[in-house]
Amino acid sequence: MAETNKETITQNLSKVQQMALESAANGIIITNSSGIIIWVNKAVTLLTGYKSSELLGNKTSILRSGKHSQEFYSDMWGRIASGNVWRGEVVNRRKDGSLYIEDMTITPVLDEDDQIVNYIAIKQDITAYREATEKLRESNERFTRLINSVNAHFYMVEYSPTAGYKNKFFSNNIETLTGYSRNKFIDDWDFWQSIVHPEDKPTYLHNQKKILSGESMEIEYRIVHANGHSIWVHDNIHVTYQTDGTVMIFATIFNIDERKQNENRIRYLATHDPLTKLPNRIMFREIMEHALEFAKRNQQKLAVFFLDIDNFKEVNDTYGHQIGDELLKIIAKKLTNNLRKHDTVSRISGDEFTLVAEQINRDSHVELVAKKIYQILHTDYEIAGNVISVSVSVGGAIFPTHGDTYDVLIQKADAAMYKAKNTPGLDHCIYKEE
Repeated sequence: MAETNKETITQNLSKVQQMALESAANGIIITNSSGIIIWVNKAVTLLTGYKSSELLGNKTSILRSGKHSQEFYSDMWGRIASGNVWRGEVVNRRKDGSLYIEDMTITPVLDEDDQIVNYIAIKQDITAYREATEKLRESNERFTRLINSVNAHFYMVEYSPTAGYKNKFFSNNIETLTGYSRNKFIDDWDFWQSIVHPEDKPTYLHNQKKILSGESMEIEYRIVHANGHSIWVHDNIHVTYQTDGTVMIFATIFNIDERKQNENRIRYLATHDPLTKLPNRIMFREIMEHALEFAKRNQQKLAVFFLDIDNFKEVNDTYGHQIGDELLKIIAKKLTNNLRKHDTVSRISGDEFTLVAEQINRDSHVELVAKKIYQILHTDYEIAGNVISVSVSVGGAIFPTHGDTYDVLIQKADAAMYKAKNTPGLDHCIYKEE
């Protein structure tokens, strides 16, 4: 009786196993040792489009797509014929001719003498997954090509208080922008900070703190290219907070060096005299107002001087404007070469120059400076074979003795200059109240 029960249990178990294999979601094919199909489950017929009767008795080569080389199949059969399990991706062909991709595992079945009697192949259809992966790869490639075709650098960084900065994406354009390998930036977030221009680094670090507090911004600063030259960049930064507390930083960096150079060139032309290259009236006012602020904060004196070349019109009328221009350039150079580093000279009109002298110790020193200016310029000039005698008139005013604003001081220095010009024997004059 016990033997009968055991046989019944074995038969019932065999039925359960048969049902399990038949209803499995993955395709299952069993072959003999020669690769002839002897059993398939329903999932195989759904996957391949063949009826089981069309598969049974055929070799598994009925499903071949022609997409793999003979070497591929030789390697596969060589492995399983040696009693080893083989797993890989295979492109097969359905009955209707369409292709599908399967993840397949082939296991040899051995008898008591360790001889192969069957092969069991378990197949999972991964066609949809592979198509989605391929589309994603193509999409990523298109995105990367698009990003790298734009004349800008894109980067994405994740920041958390515990892990710090973690680079997520750097476009290839960073190599053109900086001259350094892209890998340097991917491997080390701090490398970007290391190439920020030293003069701009304090501002950059200050803005970095604001970014981590969640503030998006646009900033301009300089970086130092691998060749040693500095480059102006525009950093457009967008910040988002994640639910886990991390900060995502998305940014676009543009090379604006040419724009900055053009802006500086335009500003230079707007603020400098094209003939002498000295600051013009607009720039001189800006320089002097800064000097006044500094003097007020530090309780220092400064002096402003007005200079006029006597009878300059006669030089132009006698020798021509070209000679007159050369004379102005020589005078500008002589003044500049004899200035202290914190003094500034400018040309504000035809033959009129102004000069601001900072850090004056006493009012009496201003008289000495005015006299020195006169002595430097009062001489003969040889230009294109012509000897031209030049005399100048110099007037000065002192801060805070004569006023504390640009307009007041320049007006009083001008008045002192005209007094020197119109008083016989007087070549320089410091303003005095009448």
